[in-house]
Amino acid sequence: MTDIASHRGGAAIWPENSRLAFEETAKLAVEQIEFDVQLSADGVPVIFHDSDVARVTDGTGQLVNKTLAEIKALTISNGGGQIMTLAEGLELLAPTHLLLRCEIKPGPEIRPYPGLREATVAMIAANRLLDRTVLTSFHLPTLAALADERVAAKDLIWLVADPIMRLTSPEAVAHLAQTSGIDHVAPHHLSLRDGMLDMLRDKGLTVGAFAVLEDEAIVWALENDLSVFTTDRPNSAVVIRDRLVRGTGA
Repeated sequence: MTDIASHRGGAAIWPENSRLAFEETAKLAVEQIEFDVQLSADGVPVIFHDSDVARVTDGTGQLVNKTLAEIKALTISNGGGQIMTLAEGLELLAPTHLLLRCEIKPGPEIRPYPGLREATVAMIAANRLLDRTVLTSFHLPTLAALADERVAAKDLIWLVADPIMRLTSPEAVAHLAQTSGIDHVAPHHLSLRDGMLDMLRDKGLTVGAFAVLEDEAIVWALENDLSVFTTDRPNSAVVIRDRLVRGTGA
C-alpha cells in the first residue's frame, strides 16, 4: 500500500509545521508526517520551511539570521503558535503512530547549514526515533553524507528537483542517486508521467513523489503504487485511498 505523508503536517488544512498540525495529523490514518529542519543563528535546529519568515509568521527577515529567542518571539499565522524546535517536535511525535519524514533544508544559496545534518541525526537518535525516521533532502550531497555515514534511519529519499528531471535522463538520475548510496527518489508527481516512472523503476529505484495535491494526482499516485507521496491534504488522501481499496472509485 502506498504510504501517505502529511506535508508540513497538512499545510492546506492547518498552519504548516505547527504544533496544531502535528497534533491533528496524528489523529489521521496516514503513515508519515513530513516536516522541515533548519538552523537558528545560534545553532538550534528548528522546524520551519521557508528561508524568510514573512510568509507564515508575523515577522520579517531571514531565519538564518535569527537567534532561537528571536524565532520564538514570532507567531505562526492562523493560530499556529510558536515555531517549534526539533526537540519539541520530536517530543510531540514520539508517542504517535507516525513515521517521521524529516527534510534537511539547505541554507541560503543552497549551501548546507554547518552542523545541521549532524545535529539533526544526533537529536533524533538521542530520542530513539531514528528507526522511525525517513531523512530527505533536495541536496544530494547531504544524503550522500548520510549514506556514507551509514546512518541507521528507516530510509533516505532524494527529492529530485524539477530542473534535474527536465534536463537529465532517467539513466542520469539513477546514476546520481545510486553512486551517492541512495535507491529511493521522489520527484514532483508531474515529472513521473509519460513513462518516466517506469523508466526510473527499471533502473532499480524505488519511486515516490512530492506535491501530490489534487484528487486526480492522489488517485494517480495510488493507482501507480508509488512508495509514498507527500500531500497538503492528508485527510482527503485517506478518504480516496479507502475508496480505492474498497473498489468504489475515487
